[in-house]
Amino acid sequence: MEIRSNAVAIGDVPNPNATTVTEWRIDGVAVSRGVGMGSVVMFERGNQRFERIADERPNADTEISRFRLAVDRSIEELRSLIDAADVTPNGHLTDILNIQLLILEQSSFVSNVEDEMQSARLTAESALQNVQLRYAEKMASVHDPHHREKRLDIEDVCNRIAAALSGETRKQQTTYRDFVVAAHELTPSEMVEVCRQSPAAIITERGGWTSHSSILAREFQVPMVSGVKSIETKFLGGEMVIVDGQKGRIIVDPSEISLSTYAVNTEISISDGPPSEIGGGGTQTIDGTNITIRANADSEAAFTLAKQAGADGIGLFRSESLIGKPGRIPDEDAQIRAYSQIGSAVGDQGVRIRTFDIGIERYSPNGRHTEINPSLGLRSIRLSLHERSYFRVQIRALLRAAAHHGIAIVLPMISGVGEVEEAMAMIEAERKELSLKGVEHGSPQIGAMIEVPSAIFTAREIAAKVDFLALGTNDLVQYLLAVDRDNDQVSELYQTLNPAVIRALRAVIDAAESSRKPLLICGEMAGSAFYVPLLIGLGARELSMNSNSISQIRHLISGIGLADAQSLAASVDIAETADQVEAILRKFYKEHWQTLFPSGLLDAKHR
Repeated sequence: MEIRSNAVAIGDVPNPNATTVTEWRIDGVAVSRGVGMGSVVMFERGNQRFERIADERPNADTEISRFRLAVDRSIEELRSLIDAADVTPNGHLTDILNIQLLILEQSSFVSNVEDEMQSARLTAESALQNVQLRYAEKMASVHDPHHREKRLDIEDVCNRIAAALSGETRKQQTTYRDFVVAAHELTPSEMVEVCRQSPAAIITERGGWTSHSSILAREFQVPMVSGVKSIETKFLGGEMVIVDGQKGRIIVDPSEISLSTYAVNTEISISDGPPSEIGGGGTQTIDGTNITIRANADSEAAFTLAKQAGADGIGLFRSESLIGKPGRIPDEDAQIRAYSQIGSAVGDQGVRIRTFDIGIERYSPNGRHTEINPSLGLRSIRLSLHERSYFRVQIRALLRAAAHHGIAIVLPMISGVGEVEEAMAMIEAERKELSLKGVEHGSPQIGAMIEVPSAIFTAREIAAKVDFLALGTNDLVQYLLAVDRDNDQVSELYQTLNPAVIRALRAVIDAAESSRKPLLICGEMAGSAFYVPLLIGLGARELSMNSNSISQIRHLISGIGLADAQSLAASVDIAETADQVEAILRKFYKEHWQTLFPSGLLDAKHR
């Protein structure tokens, strides 16, 4: 975690004679970890060039021609951005830009605008605005976060076309470097514009953990807090704030104590990593219990950062990161190259590659097939077993790449033994086929992701069929509690410390232990200092997390004892609510390990 600051507020000169103002705090949702200090600057959105030109009844053919030229220019711009060498390491920016390219090249959006020009005799600008407004109105009534993101992608595309119609390139309005940027909402292009200037932090009213803006903030490693209601009324610009992306808290007009506390403790515990004596390699508790720390990484560059922080291989490689446009599944050779490249980078430490964890909307060419509730639909292993041709290609690529690299296969969203047996039968069939053809291949270990309630209750049976288990805490909490964490109406019900979640964790850990199978825990719990001691006390011995969490977690683990962690885990059994569990953890941490935690973390609210 990095701390950034600037000393002077925009347009303000501190008054040494002014009365000291008591700091006040705003709670939001942490969507990108880190801490940023600086003066607030409100994001300035460029002028929306949708004005109607003078001719009230323009020539439709002329307007359509203008529009098509603007679309072609927008496509060229997007392709240039996709091909640019300075995209972020994990490639999510490329994925987002490809979605926007798909809107222009293969969706009905362009034809809808042209139809509007023909039927209503409007200018290209007016027709573009009308179609965008209809899309926005339609998607505003849909609670699915994927549709909310599509609205922003449409808005981004429309802004790009409007700029092309005007013949102007948007000029940067404000310098954001080292300032805290506040905005109601940011489109992907706006987020890239902001992040590339290295702001201290970002605050928004809208944008959950899975939103494109949050994803990009994490990739650019910019601290971000979202969920700040009525943001325009809370900030005028120029206020000094601390943005804590660890706890989801904003401190406005911080006191000297808060400023010095965050500055000193953040620099020691987070920015510069743990004490040098921890070094690289394995991580141990103070009484010698080994805890394996792996990385969530989708590229060689991302793993390089994780390795420098002390990661022992890759615990989760999301193979769907290789998919650009919907329906464009990489062929066998392309997948072999990708898996071999990451396998070579990791070496003997090994990489666990999750098979495509996508829904029908991303598998389907042109993205035309959608589902009302994609989280509960045809996705992950269900889609792979339903659309076997593309799954067989991935299996062959993984088997062939495993001939010379330490690759293991992880099957996502397993709901029962039947899916495991079916998938393993396909893997075995492809292995035999490769042998008959004399094609070199390996015998990678096979693991199952435990993420849904049915898998929790059949974890022992599943463990008996595979080489290891992987527990995804984010989806486990969502499915177990039936809560969409990105839905503002119910986000408070997304409780990582709900007693039901803790019992589920204990059940899966016990199932792995009794079956003598390794268990990897990934997701937000594995990378959060507040949850890790509880996980270790429950029996977790292998964690996988993002690279920016590794140093802090290793430092924490090196200062706790296993017996204390086990005592902590036993003490939460009496709790009946998430708040009670949180209170027990906070009290225990303050009494035993307070100096191991970043400043303020133990006073924050945790979900």
